[in-house]
Amino acid sequence: MPIPAEKIIDFAERSGFVSELQVASILSAAGWQVDQSVYYIDKDEGVGRELDLYAYRIHSDTSEKPEVHCLINFCVEVKKTQDPFVFFSSKARNHEGGKGWSMFRWSHNVDSVALSYKDIERIKPMSSPTLLARSYAALKDGKTQQIRSGILSAVKAAIHYTEECDERWSDGSRDICFFLPIVVVDGELFECYFEKGNPDLQSRQVHSLVYMQNYISPHYGKISNSVYVFTKEGFAQVLKDYASWGEDMLATLQASRSKAVKAGISRGGVSKPASKQTK
Repeated sequence: MPIPAEKIIDFAERSGFVSELQVASILSAAGWQVDQSVYYIDKDEGVGRELDLYAYRIHSDTSEKPEVHCLINFCVEVKKTQDPFVFFSSKARNHEGGKGWSMFRWSHNVDSVALSYKDIERIKPMSSPTLLARSYAALKDGKTQQIRSGILSAVKAAIHYTEECDERWSDGSRDICFFLPIVVVDGELFECYFEKGNPDLQSRQVHSLVYMQNYISPHYGKISNSVYVFTKEGFAQVLKDYASWGEDMLATLQASRSKAVKAGISRGGVSKPASKQTK
C-alpha cells in the first residue's frame, strides 16, 4: 500500500529541513545567492561540519580603476523549536566585539582610510543595540544545547570562510568581504532584561537581537563577536537593510578611489590561537 502524501508531508515538516528550505526561499526572493548544506572545518574537532545555509550578495563597480567590490556573506544556522528560545540581555557597553573592523572580514587593498569604522557602522542593521544578549536558555529540558550548537556553528563557519576567502577582481582592485554569523529561529524568541531603576525582571517577545559570543579554545584563541539572531519574520524584514548596507559601503569605496591605502591583504575578526599569541 502506498504511503499517503499527507503522511510524508507531516514527516517532512517535523524534520526541521522544511525550515531551512523556507529560509533559503526568503533569501532567494530578496535577491541573495544561496548555497545549502555547505561544509566548514571545525578546528576544535578536526572534522568537517555542515552549515545549513551560506548566502551572499555582491556589490561591485568595475567601470573605472581601481575596481571596487563589497561582498556580504551570511553563515546561517536554522533552528526549529516548538518552545520559545529565551535570551538574557544587559546594556551594551561603549566598546563591544564584532563591530567595524573587528567583524569577521577579509580585505584586499582596503583599510580604514578607504573604509572607516564609521563607514562600516553608519547604516549597518542592528549596529547599535541598546541591549546585548549575554546568555540563553530553552524552555524545554535539553534544548538549550540546540541554541549553543547553532551559535557556535555559525561563528566557526564565519571564521572558516574568512580564512579561506580570496575574493579579488585584480591585483590593484579594492575588495572587502564581510562574514556574518546568523541564527534563524523557526519559533518564538524572547528577551529578558532589567530596566534601570526597576528591580523586576522584564520580558518581551522579539523578532531580532544581537548575541555577544565570547569563546576561547586552543584552536581558535579568544573570540568576541556579534551573532545576529532572528525569527523567520524578522530575518525577512531586515534583508533589504543588509542590501542597502552593502550599497552604502560600495559608494564609500567608489568615493575614496583617489585615497592612498596600504596595499596587500588583511584578515580580521579572527584571533591567533592561544598557543601562538604574543605577549
